[in-house]
Amino acid sequence: MTDAAARRRLLVLSIDAMSVVDVPFARTLPHFARILSGAWGSAEAIYPTVTYPNHTAQTTARTAAGHGIYANEKVSPGVRTPDWFWDARDITCPTIFDLAREAGLTSASVGWPVTGWSPSIDIAVPEIWDRAGLEPTRERLRAASSPRGRVYAERHAGEIGWDRKHRFGRFNTAVAADILRTDAPEVMFVHIVDVDSARHTTGRFTPQVREAFERVDGWIGEILAALEEAGTAEDTNVAIVSDHGHVEVGRCFRANHVLAQEGLVQLDEAGEVSSFDAWVHGCGLTGQLHLHPEAGEEVRQRVLSLVEEWVADPGIPVQAFHPLESMREGYGYSGPFLGVLEGTSGTNFQNTWEGRALYGRFDPDYTFLLSQHGHLPEQDIQAVFAMTGPDIEPGVRITRCTVTDEAATFAHLLGLEFPEADGTPVTQILRAEV
Repeated sequence: MTDAAARRRLLVLSIDAMSVVDVPFARTLPHFARILSGAWGSAEAIYPTVTYPNHTAQTTARTAAGHGIYANEKVSPGVRTPDWFWDARDITCPTIFDLAREAGLTSASVGWPVTGWSPSIDIAVPEIWDRAGLEPTRERLRAASSPRGRVYAERHAGEIGWDRKHRFGRFNTAVAADILRTDAPEVMFVHIVDVDSARHTTGRFTPQVREAFERVDGWIGEILAALEEAGTAEDTNVAIVSDHGHVEVGRCFRANHVLAQEGLVQLDEAGEVSSFDAWVHGCGLTGQLHLHPEAGEEVRQRVLSLVEEWVADPGIPVQAFHPLESMREGYGYSGPFLGVLEGTSGTNFQNTWEGRALYGRFDPDYTFLLSQHGHLPEQDIQAVFAMTGPDIEPGVRITRCTVTDEAATFAHLLGLEFPEADGTPVTQILRAEV
């Protein structure tokens, strides 16, 4: 890498749930088109194909076995609203932010998963919320931000949206643009979730998803304009990444309801979980099978036998069980589980134990997500990776990479190197001298 390249800046924009099949439409939008005019192609997610593990892979170049973020939510049997992996201190390997700090580079993150309470990010405004409402969410955001990030969070707090849940797109955009104009960090990661939200609630390809892309394109324009205003655009390599595709949901399966019927989840008189021997931690289109830490071999064998029955029963939408050893070998996945339950196509696993075991899309009381992810990485449409900038060869079509390769590429462009990595730089997109 040349001395000039070593002084480059990096801006990474995560458009959550954008896939390669979205690229033709995205290229009709002016600001997406600017970035897609560089190099682009498909990127395979890590397992599980959900937001937090994959965004951590994009900052560590490690799969879940290496970085420790095994799902969006922490396993919390019987807890109705488990905490998510918001805390950067849960990551078990170095991040690109750690490397940047060691190299004397300034860094920022806005809405990026697993960056709360980060010890390394100079300006951190993480993704975090409180289901209790808008003001508790603002309080948690203030607590989890870095001191400098807290200034920006306070300045733009009025732009956090709230109807039935948090809406951070407008807020994240305003904060990111302000940081770029004011502090001009050398490394910046921004997360925009509107496309993913539209897909979950309305389906994969709907007018609402199109509107979300158009809205996000305007936000990208604001962020790129801030680079221009700061005078750093010519020195900045800009990436668009995403974390997974989506699959249409046909049914929801509450495995813990079945476990309760089998006496493996125990309920009190109020119907709350009082104890458990086994638990299925829903992770979108797969479920992670968990045993109580003190469960003996007899319970383990009983649970595994029950799972075998599920796989064999055509009335239960579980098509396979993958032991943790095979997931570690095949997908670099590890966590506090016996293994992974793979649902039949379009089956969403839910943590709850109430109601009944199955809810189908044609049921009159179906009120759940219409589109979901969490499937095995090779299945269905893939995420997208695109880059443009002074070190990127324009017009290159990436043949195939992984989200861990993206992180390795980012580090390479900054003159950094991870001590351990499951990915390698995507060198085909780089100009010859880089």
